Amino acid sequence: DIYRGWLESLDPAAPLSLYFHIPFCDEMCSYCGCYTKIVKRYEPVADYLETLLDEIDLVAKALPARFKATNLHWGGGSPTMLKGGDWKRIIERLGERFDVTDDAAIAVELDPRTATEEYIRAMQEAGVNRASIGVQSFDADIQKAINRIQPYKMTAQVTQWLRKHGIDHINMDLMYGLPQHTAEMLAHEAELTIGLKPARVALFGYAHVPWMKSHMKL
Repeated sequence: DIYRGWLESLDPAAPLSLYFHIPFCDEMCSYCGCYTKIVKRYEPVADYLETLLDEIDLVAKALPARFKATNLHWGGGSPTMLKGGDWKRIIERLGERFDVTDDAAIAVELDPRTATEEYIRAMQEAGVNRASIGVQSFDADIQKAINRIQPYKMTAQVTQWLRKHGIDHINMDLMYGLPQHTAEMLAHEAELTIGLKPARVALFGYAHVPWMKSHMKL
């Protein structure tokens, strides 16, 4: 009831930013503090997608008018747990409930370990125009320590595919304070990142909270 009251009080003249959370991953990275769950089958993701589509309807109906949407963002977890065709379904539902502007920023957090060129093409065809790539670290030993094996060449290849298909506003996430990390290593990783020419870089500090996230004990 409180949430519904907030929605009803929004100004119809103010455009919206909409966030969608996909709380699933193929495997758990040991540094991760996000809300997610490991699944090896698509069925839980498919069930969640139906609930997400229903919630788009519920939120839209609670608003006092049909709103413009200027920013759409998918986070996780790994939004790339969705199938290529799922993006079209979500974007079409949003188009039914909101006026998504022609210049809307439509951004997806992308896991290079599971992305293919075909998948990126499907995202672009659905309207995605921004991507955020989780890098964390390019160092092989650190990647092993945090259970995220993602060689530099993999990240570079995905960046190339994104630009090939018109998704050229690319963000890259880096972290500092990971196991075995030094300032010199971080500086080298920054140079590698700059070489890929992202539009933006986000730098996060690792927060070690094993009493909240038991997998961090690893």
